[in-house]
Amino acid sequence: MLVLLLACYAIASLYLFLTQEQKVFHPSSVLQQTPQQWGLEFESILLSSDGVPIHGWWIAGASHRPVVLFCHGNSGNMSDPAVADRTKLLHELGLGVLLFDYRGYGTSQGSPSETGSYRDGEAALHFLVHEKKIPVQNILVYGHSLGGGIASWLAVQQPTRGLILEGSFTSIEDMAEERYPYLPVRWLARIHYNNLERMPWLRAPLLLIHSREDEVVAWTHGQRLFAAAREPKTWLEMRGSHNHGLIDSAVAVKQAIASMAGF
Repeated sequence: MLVLLLACYAIASLYLFLTQEQKVFHPSSVLQQTPQQWGLEFESILLSSDGVPIHGWWIAGASHRPVVLFCHGNSGNMSDPAVADRTKLLHELGLGVLLFDYRGYGTSQGSPSETGSYRDGEAALHFLVHEKKIPVQNILVYGHSLGGGIASWLAVQQPTRGLILEGSFTSIEDMAEERYPYLPVRWLARIHYNNLERMPWLRAPLLLIHSREDEVVAWTHGQRLFAAAREPKTWLEMRGSHNHGLIDSAVAVKQAIASMAGF
């Protein structure tokens, strides 16, 4: 019986090790809508990330306002309703928004990976700075859920105007331990997205948005991220679910982002 239990444990661990990309990344190649259906004018762009074609949408804002580089979550792509809601809210503030799909998402080529998503974020930032001539100090990096892992990495690498984390987690290992408490997930993990270890290195102002009702990423993740970050930092508790809480708390979110953007 002991041998059988050990064999089952080993098989379960091996399965988790081999399938972790499928558990972390849930891309869709179907673009549900474009910003035109959201009532926004946009420019479709093609970026090169290590030679991998990456698709994005550029939505211009008021010339005197900052620009947001938006990093979406792990499911679907940049055309999802959750992205549309956030993009429209940002545009109502007069902020320009750059959306992009990580490799393997939407019509971007390649296969999803942690390292690849960082390169994709770099390519998007490069586009804003070198093609749109926007100073990096005038760019807010916004990460929702998994996108927080890309956004926090970019904000540590570059002197951005600020970092917005919404419904993001401390690390993939911490998330995995909550879901698979009996498996040695820290030994098995090849994907990390360790936001927590980056917080002390962050020099840009931080706006951290989280809901107690978040059913995907527990409230405690947001608390730990905020506690680990340096000043200046702002905490905003919103209401509602992981994807729709932003709409339930739209007024407060707008005020907090406007303050970070400097108006």
